[in-house]
Amino acid sequence: MRFYVTKDLNKNSALKLIILFSLIFFLGLIVTNFLFMYKIGFTPSQVTSYYLGNPEIFKQPKSYGSLVEETHFHLFAMGIILMTLNHLMLFSQLKYSYKIWIIVISFSSCLLDIASSWLVRYISSGFSILKVSSMIVEQISLVLLIYIIIKSIYSKENNEVIYK
Repeated sequence: MRFYVTKDLNKNSALKLIILFSLIFFLGLIVTNFLFMYKIGFTPSQVTSYYLGNPEIFKQPKSYGSLVEETHFHLFAMGIILMTLNHLMLFSQLKYSYKIWIIVISFSSCLLDIASSWLVRYISSGFSILKVSSMIVEQISLVLLIYIIIKSIYSKENNEVIYK
């Protein structure tokens, strides 16, 4: 893992290849996330129907067990993905303050997305607005992170990494 802490990230072609393939997998993740969002819905009423059920179409509410499984998987997987993407983003030429904002927004939106499922199901359907907005911000932050990393790695500029 020595290459993750050097400033010569752009000079290692094997590392560039590994990161490129990893980013392709992450882009696939984003596509499947949108498919999942399509299943849940993009409006607050669709999200409410997904989590609370809908007797008109014989849809059952999400069970406690299914929410636990979903939460367990997403906390682990998204934590690893966001840690990896944000770590690679730290080597970009962005200003330090932008890096901090991207880290906070990406992790916060993911945590709010996961928490809002529970909030809609057990507290109030009003949290469905939070679910929709946090899903959208989460996806935008993932795309932004991937864009920044690709631009940084394949940039011809040989600038120093900005740490602070």
